[in-house]
Amino acid sequence: MYRTTFSVKALNTAILFIAFVTIGIVACQGQGFLVPDDEIGDLEIVEVKQLPVIDPSCGPRFGIVIANQSNRCVENFHVTAIGSLGHAMPHSPRVTVIAKHIPANGALQVEVALPIETLAMGNRGGLIIGLQHLTVHIDSWDEFFECDEFNNRKCFPLDSLPIETIEAVAVETTMEIAPAAATLETTVQPNAGIPANVAPQAGKIGPPAPANAAVNPQDPLRSAIEQITPNANILSQ
Repeated sequence: MYRTTFSVKALNTAILFIAFVTIGIVACQGQGFLVPDDEIGDLEIVEVKQLPVIDPSCGPRFGIVIANQSNRCVENFHVTAIGSLGHAMPHSPRVTVIAKHIPANGALQVEVALPIETLAMGNRGGLIIGLQHLTVHIDSWDEFFECDEFNNRKCFPLDSLPIETIEAVAVETTMEIAPAAATLETTVQPNAGIPANVAPQAGKIGPPAPANAAVNPQDPLRSAIEQITPNANILSQ
């Protein structure tokens, strides 16, 4: 019995490996190895902008608009933002968020907030300066097969990013004042005079009789009485 040499063992191993690979290709040909062109989509960074500061104790906020150029919805992929003075380094402050859902041929804005240490990353002439560049990486965990992987990572100078402003909406309030109620006018009537047919009360002195109430000396009855009166006085004597 002869001992096989090392070269013979290596040759046998190579033959077996080639045989298994050939059998696997023949058995699985056309069963999922080829992906149709219309099924290969792409995620793309459309726009990056600075968002208004809500809390001064937090770092800067950014809005990242991502487009899904495929016929299928994409869910739960990672988006990473890195702040740096120049090139992004392994120790540069960063944050990673999860994009929930982008419909087919749709877009989504993902909001990220960097750590507060990005506001003080260097010293320039005695002045503390913050981040100068922002690096954005979508599908940062490389979970999806795309037709273009190079547009998943972009670096932007901070001064080139537009700033989103909040427009104040003026609310015009119209107040209607109801007219004042009409003032009730009270008419005070003067005291009515005493009726003519009411007799004066007892204890009260009536007005003096008018002067024209005296007996007219030319009254014939009065003259007759005066003529009879002297004769009566003479008879009584």
